[in-house]
Amino acid sequence: MILDKCNETCGYVAAITAAICLGSFGVPVKSEVVSRLDVDPLVIQSYKTAMCFLTSWLIIPMGEPLRFTKWGILSGLFWVPGGVAGIYGIRTAGLAVAVGTWSSLIVLTSFFWGIFVFEEHVKSKLGACCACGTLILGLIGMSIFSRPPSTNDVDKKLLVDGKGRQKKNESVRLEDEDSWDEEDIEGMRKRIHSSQDLKAAISSEKGSSKDSKAAISKRGGATKKTGGPKQQKRPKIEIKATSSGKGKVSAPTSFPMTSLELESLIESKDIESKISLKRSATTPENKDRRVSFFEGQINLTKRQLGILASLFNGIWGGTNMIPLHFAAHDGYGGPSYVISFACGSMLITIALWILRFLYELYRLDGAMVKAYHALPSFYLRQMWLQGSLSGILYSGGNFMCIISVTYLGQGVGYSFTQASMMISGLWGIFRFKEIEGRDTILKWLLSASLAITGILWLSYEHAS
Repeated sequence: MILDKCNETCGYVAAITAAICLGSFGVPVKSEVVSRLDVDPLVIQSYKTAMCFLTSWLIIPMGEPLRFTKWGILSGLFWVPGGVAGIYGIRTAGLAVAVGTWSSLIVLTSFFWGIFVFEEHVKSKLGACCACGTLILGLIGMSIFSRPPSTNDVDKKLLVDGKGRQKKNESVRLEDEDSWDEEDIEGMRKRIHSSQDLKAAISSEKGSSKDSKAAISKRGGATKKTGGPKQQKRPKIEIKATSSGKGKVSAPTSFPMTSLELESLIESKDIESKISLKRSATTPENKDRRVSFFEGQINLTKRQLGILASLFNGIWGGTNMIPLHFAAHDGYGGPSYVISFACGSMLITIALWILRFLYELYRLDGAMVKAYHALPSFYLRQMWLQGSLSGILYSGGNFMCIISVTYLGQGVGYSFTQASMMISGLWGIFRFKEIEGRDTILKWLLSASLAITGILWLSYEHAS
């Protein structure tokens, strides 16, 4: 059998490796391909389960006998639904926030089961509790400071001075936000018209050049003539139906727009486009979109649903290693439990697909073909790389989790692996820019240091 000569050192090495793998498996889930295709969380979980199942058989050539225990099915029952919820949390709440949320709960539940239910040996229960509390505080801080910026912050970073104050031949500095006030931002919003206004203005500019001598200010649109200022009304835009069925925009005739106004209008449209793109980049899965439950009595944003899904993954999915404790009484542990876990997870995944099909069948009034086509697509051509990579990372992390729990126990071993939050947070900072601002990053790093302190303290409290 493999790993026969392993001791606690193997457990700690396995825990560190598990943290790296589990903190990185969500990176392919956040890829551009997955976001563009809007892949269903059950599909991504199916990729993870398939890779876990395929790689589990590699332990047989390494000398492990083929055995199966029913406790593997129970582990799969905890892991697969929790994994689906966790993927949804990553997609909607962000990688750092989702992992931080469920990591805190996994530490809490694992520690409770290990120390108080299974009575695993520690040097001091009080010291172990304090170490666990320190780790949880660090993980909560990392989750809080992983929160993406609000839409108001995004607007303020991207909007330029609403009063039109710009230096000649200088580019607009979108990052200079300290000199703005609410009046400036509101003024810029008011100056952004529709695309029809832009077409009409361009038409008017081509056809009229005689009145362009009048100096029209960038801010208000009032003209200055020799006879004194005169306030002008905004021209009306007529839309006429054409034979193609589309509306034709006729240019306003009350006054022409000068090149200065056209430049300002086009610039405003460009700024609004940048704001929209920035919002899409910093707001995972349109987190402000609301979902109603119970006929509108409960309304939640997709971000809030993602956090709730992460909570479920921490409470339900975080107990997937509990059956390993009972399987150990039958001689299972470490690599010998891997095949049972993988087979049980595959059975639960198949059961979820059957339930999904039955739901679609009920929704579509028993139409078998329509129910089949209503199932989410696997996108094999586009998703095989991301799905396989995510599955391999999680499979490796899960294998190392089993080794860690086998040699360190549920309370210490599984809690130690939740250092994956630090790995996912680093991905969030440097890869996905989910954490922005020097102060926020510094606070996140301080929280990470607190979590590391808790992990080292918890390791010290583990009794040999």
